[in-house]
Amino acid sequence: MKNNNLPVFPLGIVALPGSIQSLQIFEPRYIQMVKTCLSKNHGFVIVFNANNESQSDFTFSKKGSFVEIIDFNNLPNGLLGITVKSINKVIVSNICQLEDGLHIADIKAQIDPEVDDQAVLAEYPEISSILSQLIKHPKISDLPIQVDFSSADSVAYHLAGLIPLTSNEKQKLLEAFDAAQRMRILSDYIERISTT
Repeated sequence: MKNNNLPVFPLGIVALPGSIQSLQIFEPRYIQMVKTCLSKNHGFVIVFNANNESQSDFTFSKKGSFVEIIDFNNLPNGLLGITVKSINKVIVSNICQLEDGLHIADIKAQIDPEVDDQAVLAEYPEISSILSQLIKHPKISDLPIQVDFSSADSVAYHLAGLIPLTSNEKQKLLEAFDAAQRMRILSDYIERISTT
């Protein structure tokens, strides 16, 4: 993965690793970004911008996700539609803004400390159970979701992408120290959702 001068796309969403996102592109700087990414066969970084109105003051998160474009088409509304897959989480640094308004930055893949996946999954069996039921749902079973049920991170990220969490909650999961902390946070979210 190229580490320097990658395009950064601040959005009001969080792209969790392994998740698929459909985006509608309309700003010229991002249309050009997509064209460049496709021609040079590289991805870009999605970072969470809680205040989606202001992208000029670098207020967006410095932890995001490196994504690759897996499909694109012209939409009936005249916008460019792209589908991206989040590959891994990254740390963003040395952000600068080009004349056209596009942000570029250096990125570094963030690797979590290793955990005993089986022990973590055994501690939160309800998370795997909910996910295995959800992916059988007719509206979800056709999605290109590939869950590794032996990986606590894969289970946590995929379930978080399918249940009603806010972008702030998803960002907290993305920034968790390791898979064990991520599963604990997710378990708390699920308990809260199920009691409301």
